[in-house]
Amino acid sequence: MWDTLLRSISTRPGAPRTNSSAAAAFRGWLAQVKFNEFPPLALLAALIAGCAHVTPPAADVAAGPMARQISLANFDYGLLGAAIFEETNRVRVSNGLHALALHPALDAAAAEQASYMALMFRAQHSNPIPGEHTVVERVNRAGLFGPHIAENAIMMPAQPPAGSPRPDYTYAELAALIVDSWLNSPAHRANLLDPEYTYLGCAARAAHGVLHGDQRVFATQVFFVPFSRNPG
Repeated sequence: MWDTLLRSISTRPGAPRTNSSAAAAFRGWLAQVKFNEFPPLALLAALIAGCAHVTPPAADVAAGPMARQISLANFDYGLLGAAIFEETNRVRVSNGLHALALHPALDAAAAEQASYMALMFRAQHSNPIPGEHTVVERVNRAGLFGPHIAENAIMMPAQPPAGSPRPDYTYAELAALIVDSWLNSPAHRANLLDPEYTYLGCAARAAHGVLHGDQRVFATQVFFVPFSRNPG
């Protein structure tokens, strides 16, 4: 739902921006709506809010798609999600833990929240859609049920600071920065390095603010332990 809305928003270079009061009004309205069905009016409101694609940061990879620099015009959501997944497992293995397995339903749950965060331009774990208020509800709605579910979420600048040698991060670099930020937060680190989890889903979205150059990336990862060894 949120992903469809986010993809409908103008991402063309030079797309018109609106003032902060318009964006604030949209976000306030969106937070109060009861989402039994997403009203068509929300599409127009989202256009006014000015969300868009973005560019990312931090790590060296010799070759491959994750070594590509990110451009606003061709931001690859799936590639950044995959880079976050790989970096998470690299960190886990380096800490003596098993790597987590990928599950598409967890990717979908993570994407739902990442899209919502990009629309609201804020990192958070809550969501106003009935049946998707919490990460547990989102995972259950994706068709998975288990005794342990957790979520990490973050908002970060999409581009390196002014004066950096390069104007844009590579996908691997940004994934490394995102994971490192979670590692520097005790609660997020506990999720990322928990030996009990067996499955992981990752997603990333991007948006620009109302000010020129205010570009952010929003990332979410969902950790999961199933009731059975082989979740559907």
